[in-house]
Amino acid sequence: MAEHAERIAEGDRTLRLPVESSGDPAIARMASTVNLAFDVQEDAENRMRSFVADASHELRTPLTTASGWVELYLRGGLTDPEALAEAMARVERQLGRMRLLTDELSLLARTDAGRPLENAPVDLAAVAAEVVSDARVLHPERRLTVQTDGPAVVLGDEPRLTQVARNLVGNALQHTPPDADVTVSIRSSDGRVILRVHDTGPGIPSEQLPRVFERFWRGDSSRHSAGSGLGLAIAHALVSAHGGILRVTSTPGQGTTFEASLPALDVQPA
Repeated sequence: MAEHAERIAEGDRTLRLPVESSGDPAIARMASTVNLAFDVQEDAENRMRSFVADASHELRTPLTTASGWVELYLRGGLTDPEALAEAMARVERQLGRMRLLTDELSLLARTDAGRPLENAPVDLAAVAAEVVSDARVLHPERRLTVQTDGPAVVLGDEPRLTQVARNLVGNALQHTPPDADVTVSIRSSDGRVILRVHDTGPGIPSEQLPRVFERFWRGDSSRHSAGSGLGLAIAHALVSAHGGILRVTSTPGQGTTFEASLPALDVQPA
């Protein structure tokens, strides 16, 4: 054990302390605990490396596109005013993608760090109605409905909870065909408030469901994605930060449902 400990201290993170069941039980338990700590640390480091690599890739794509148009202009390849205007519009769109991505990464970093959220009464029914109203303006061709049974109050950060609803509704609209319905409902049950977003799109294969909340993960091509791959991860992180649970169920060919369950606030009558 001493030799293994020395090699680990020298930087060999592939080693683990030997756990000898025939020896002192206290030493065996200590070795198992230390090995578990190393496993957790290794998993965290692997996740961080993967996150940094994915973030770099996502930022590189719009940066490369924008740089290509700028380089073309500097070489004199955009002498036509209309072509130049179109190029600048594309550069602006790519810079917008980068700005959105950096904002989302910053939000995830703050959430991971456990920074405190605002705590005030928030009516999720009003939040849902506002989000659906905005979505109808942006997507007038889509069938969006909202179902509420009166106020449904939770304690939380209203802008962040609004972002949860926007991300879930946006996800449903983005990954379903134009003829799919999207229904947002709010209900209270057993001391919880349930925000439910259901679509009648193509659904998600069962083998992909465990990964939908992973950062930068994108699913099957049938659910076309032009986003950053962070929307659902952000929604999941924000719901968890509010002491809630975000779940997903889906049946291929029938649709997908996301449910955010949050502790209800017991509002006493005035």
